[in-house]
Amino acid sequence: MENKTKKRKITNIEISYSTKRELKELSNKEEFQNIIMRDSFKAIKEAIKNDNTTVELFNIVNLSVIIKLSSLYYPSALKKISNYFEEYEEYEKCAEIKTLLNSLEK
Repeated sequence: MENKTKKRKITNIEISYSTKRELKELSNKEEFQNIIMRDSFKAIKEAIKNDNTTVELFNIVNLSVIIKLSSLYYPSALKKISNYFEEYEEYEKCAEIKTLLNSLEK
């Protein structure tokens, strides 16, 4: 019996801005941060499950840039994501991240 693992589809993002200020404003928007944090969490969680040494988080299509994260940085990224979820009182996600962090320490 063949075991097929469905590969995660990388999140495509198009970032349009004219000035550094517009880019900064975008990065501070709650909707943008929500997408980044949630998609990063899903990607890192899957990468840990599959024992991947890197994960592709985002494809910024209009800049031809793929954002990758090495497994060395999974813990620090997860801690930042956990802080985000804690701020929005999503404690179930925080607990899930804590479990992932504990598994990485083993």
